[in-house]
Amino acid sequence: MPVDHSVSQAIRTHNAALSKLFFEHKETIEQLQHTLLTQILPNVVDELGLGNIARDWVEEWLQDDLSIFRTLKRHKFTKAFALESLRTILTWRLTYLKSQDPSAFPPFPLHILPPLASDILGRPVLVLKLADLDTLQRDPREHILRSVEGLRLNLHNINSSSSSECPNDDPVLQYILLVDMENASMRNFNLDLLTWYTHQVAPRYPGMFGTVFIINFSWTQSGIWSVIKLALPESVHNRIFFPSRETLHDCIRPTSLPQEYGGHLPFISEIPNPLNVHHDIPTPSLSSSLSSLKEEDSGALLTSDPEEDTSATRTSRRKTASLAHISPRSRFNPFYGYPIGPSPYSLAPAALPYLRYGRRRKRDLLRTLAALWWEKWRSRVSWTFSLLLVFFCARWWWRQRRKGVFFIRGGPS
Repeated sequence: MPVDHSVSQAIRTHNAALSKLFFEHKETIEQLQHTLLTQILPNVVDELGLGNIARDWVEEWLQDDLSIFRTLKRHKFTKAFALESLRTILTWRLTYLKSQDPSAFPPFPLHILPPLASDILGRPVLVLKLADLDTLQRDPREHILRSVEGLRLNLHNINSSSSSECPNDDPVLQYILLVDMENASMRNFNLDLLTWYTHQVAPRYPGMFGTVFIINFSWTQSGIWSVIKLALPESVHNRIFFPSRETLHDCIRPTSLPQEYGGHLPFISEIPNPLNVHHDIPTPSLSSSLSSLKEEDSGALLTSDPEEDTSATRTSRRKTASLAHISPRSRFNPFYGYPIGPSPYSLAPAALPYLRYGRRRKRDLLRTLAALWWEKWRSRVSWTFSLLLVFFCARWWWRQRRKGVFFIRGGPS
């Protein structure tokens, strides 16, 4: 089968445009980092009552300029919107993201290939076998969340090491993802899990996957994609491909592919997966962060007294319940005019209010504007309608009276 060089050209063009945007907005990224580190982070740490350990941990994320860039790009490089989103993510990381015991999770089906394995642009390669999704536990949300955080850390480490050796090189901004459809069926698609990932994970880890290659697909799956992509924007067409084996090797050299896909690397089952290695996330859960979060002299993980933890948990639940009763137009609502509450996809109670629907909806804005208009002009509108009602009643009564007088005068004598 002939090689389709248009695929490799498309991913080169996309990556070049992304790298150009990164350098064009480098100054804005540094300004956002400075504002987050000097103004927003101290306020959030004081509000949650956290110690220096949690603060030092979250500063690592704030110094990840690629994460800041991806969030800025998601908001179309509008600095104010990106700053608000970054503040929400910062609070979310300190509130929800917590350390997990790696023995509690089975091996994750998303596999990172060895560091030297990359595509023609130097991006690391991920492999996802859809048939292996059945190996996930019943509620794999925390498992997925930990793995995505591991992907971010891996990408940050790659760029940190390359920038120290070759500071003028383009950064590695994204992964390339191979989705293996072999033995996949409809039961491998969990709609609830996909909805949770779309609302809870993707907005906090945007744009990490640059190119997606669907491999070992059937003709039926390829035909379905040919119909679906007609309704998708052009930007999606340049990121998702159904390549042949030859086209795949044109984008990823055989030296960077496992033997299952015609490469020279060992089989995937024989390659260690860094995602199955525990990544320390030394931040407490909400209950301990709201109680007596202290920094230990030995530098150990943060702990809290069980009685205080129970009391703080009850306090946290009361705060969570009260969020649903705060009016959108309350002066205590930080998102004035929009309904707030705990995140519907959260893994823990919320310490701070969030937009109930995850975004500012136009219908809520119109409802707020209508309510404010009515509060301002209610008396005048009420008087106007009252006067109009009196006027029409008087007019009707006058007409009825004139008709009565006419019939009386025109009747027989």
